[in-house]
Amino acid sequence: MRNAWLQVILIGASILLVTALHFATPLDRITLHEIYQRIYYIPILAAAVLFGLRGGLGAALFASLAYFPHISMHWHNHNSDYALNQYAEIVIFNLVGVVTGLVGDSSRRSRSRSERTAAELQKAYTDLRQTFEQLLQADRLTSLGELSSAVVHEVRNPLGSIKGAVEIMEDALPADSPQREFADIAKREVERLDRLVGEFLRFARPPKPAVAPADINEVMRAVATLTHQQAAVQKVCVETNLAPQLPLVKIDAEQIKQVLLNLTINALQAMPKGGQIVLRTLLENEKQSVVVEVEDKGGGVDPAIAARIFDPFFSTKEKGVGLGLSIAYKIAVQHGGSLTVRNGTHGAIFRLSLPLGHNEA
Repeated sequence: MRNAWLQVILIGASILLVTALHFATPLDRITLHEIYQRIYYIPILAAAVLFGLRGGLGAALFASLAYFPHISMHWHNHNSDYALNQYAEIVIFNLVGVVTGLVGDSSRRSRSRSERTAAELQKAYTDLRQTFEQLLQADRLTSLGELSSAVVHEVRNPLGSIKGAVEIMEDALPADSPQREFADIAKREVERLDRLVGEFLRFARPPKPAVAPADINEVMRAVATLTHQQAAVQKVCVETNLAPQLPLVKIDAEQIKQVLLNLTINALQAMPKGGQIVLRTLLENEKQSVVVEVEDKGGGVDPAIAARIFDPFFSTKEKGVGLGLSIAYKIAVQHGGSLTVRNGTHGAIFRLSLPLGHNEA
């Protein structure tokens, strides 16, 4: 706005300057007067380009009013024929102002349309890229899921045989035999491997969502309750910011609770010395989706690994398997939604979007 007013002042000042030159120049310097007349067109054209029809016509009228006294006071009595020519020049001022103003308006409308088109194309490109990344991620998850399923099948049966063999050998040993300690170690390791294989199996064959209308706010309250004790131990404040009167969304409430619980536990692990977690719900995209956000103050996600954070078996934890976020991502996709992450002011924000009316076939 300040720039616009400055431009108006400069245009008006230039018109007044040209008029002052007319009054200061002797009448016998006709060539100079004719040059000054042509200079009037510069601020008129500038106003038309900058402000369209209103600017061009306004500048032309102002130039006409500024120039008219000089014609009537000096040229009208000194050279009536030349004075008539200058009155005609005033008419041309206004014609030029109108025509160039209309052209300026048309140019501005075209520029505005081009900018809108460019913005729409950019948005479409961004949406297409996100969709492509989601499809690529889903394809990777599917391929690894099939591989994991085959591995689980080949590993789980031998594990059962090994555990049975160890138990038989253990039964044959005396109760006070030091070798029983090695048998106990072998059994614990087999059980650990069995749990790990179970994680692979849950990733490879997640149960089909049993969707039913559910209140996402109630799911969020349940997650807050389940993590309250651990949060209190770590001096972490879990805050709920829930949108009122959200519509019911068709989800498998237990699976979505698993996703949100996983995200909240990850947030707790990112703040071992205390902090704050915000569990947030909102309605978005013209009321077509319910969004759940889990925000922490744990420093955020390193941009170098953000693109891989949902990949299977990728983990920044020393003893992490790297399947928690992959399973959460897969559950979100099975519900027709999406799971993304971005960095906020002080930490990471995981965003789960669930479409309204989704019904898993």
